Amino acid sequence: MSLEGEAPENKIAVIGMEGEGIDRLTPEIRQRIAAADLLMGGDRHLARLPGSSAERIAIGSNLKEIAERALSGLKEGKRVVVLASGDPLFYGIGAFLIKRIGKERVEIYPAVSAMQLAFARVKEPWQEAALVSLHAKPIENLLPALEEKGLIGLFTDETNTPDAIARFLLERGDTDWIGWVCEQLGGVEERVRAMPLEEMARGTFALLNVVILKRKKPAESAGADRPVRWEGAFGIPDDLFVYRRPKAGLITKKEVRVVSLAEMGLRRDSVTWDIGAGSGSVSIELARLCPEGEVLAIEKNREDFELIERNMRRFGIKTITPVCERAPKGLDHFPDPDAVFIGGSGGEMEEILSVCTVRLKPRGRIVANLITLENLHHFSHFFKEAQWEVSYTLVQVSRSKPILEMVRYEALNPITIAVAKRRTE
Repeated sequence: MSLEGEAPENKIAVIGMEGEGIDRLTPEIRQRIAAADLLMGGDRHLARLPGSSAERIAIGSNLKEIAERALSGLKEGKRVVVLASGDPLFYGIGAFLIKRIGKERVEIYPAVSAMQLAFARVKEPWQEAALVSLHAKPIENLLPALEEKGLIGLFTDETNTPDAIARFLLERGDTDWIGWVCEQLGGVEERVRAMPLEEMARGTFALLNVVILKRKKPAESAGADRPVRWEGAFGIPDDLFVYRRPKAGLITKKEVRVVSLAEMGLRRDSVTWDIGAGSGSVSIELARLCPEGEVLAIEKNREDFELIERNMRRFGIKTITPVCERAPKGLDHFPDPDAVFIGGSGGEMEEILSVCTVRLKPRGRIVANLITLENLHHFSHFFKEAQWEVSYTLVQVSRSKPILEMVRYEALNPITIAVAKRRTE
């Protein structure tokens, strides 16, 4: 297991443990633990080694200190052992130590991971499953897997507990899942229970657990037409929409959406255009705010266009007319608007604005979300000589995000919200 020419004692041993005690470890690894001068691990790991005389350091949120102390112990000639659960390289401390200390100073001794044990206990093949860690992460990290997979394995924590996960799914209308909660895996108090989401949402569970979710329907029907109820006036949470989820997340974020809608000067009977509608989040909001009006949504990307239709079904909206075409083509068939929202231009900003300024009704407004400097330039240059009132608002939003036992802010992409309206005499 060691690099050629180097004894394992000259490296930090990161040892995975399965279940309770050390009875499942090989004699070689048990000897490595017994000979340790510096022993690090969670409280429950250290409690399993009452006979050891090594210096002990408990691992919690002090990962930086652990890495520094392990390295200094190694340089002092001490035999350093770090105890972990299951496979230390599967959402474990092994990857962190390698990144901070270097591969050449670390030996990894994996055991069966809790996730592997969980799938074995419920007898579900897991080669196609989505594996998601919610440990010290937002519960929304589960969303891509919900839309893409029919089988999901989840690492939980004291906030994202099995009952919290079940309530999250039920509130979204994701009711077509069954679940297993696998507690204290590998220990004498191990318990594995299958249950519907409603039962899971009311349950109380041991802190150490893994959750497995399986869709009742085939995976290809995931998220197709589940109804969603949301009682607010506007500002629908992003996670209630179905949308494509690359790293940036292709949706007009709630905070930007709210400001943009407020700038559109809407009435209950307004006729509105949503150009570059994406997955239709703005269109859905417009339809709810203008129940006596009409929303015309145009989107060139076929995949996103189909999501508009899915979101219409989810929210029970029938006053949106979606068109799959590249603007400004297709706008000729739309009735004149009271307000226009431009979420994407496909490189045709000036051409789109030319049509909108001609077709817009008196006292109407054009509101555009501009991400790039190029689109900001095209928008401002178009209105430079025109008799329009134009204003710009730069929206920079940061959302709270848990990190270990603390909270930090994570910034979203800054957006310029541009508003143009005809000057009044």
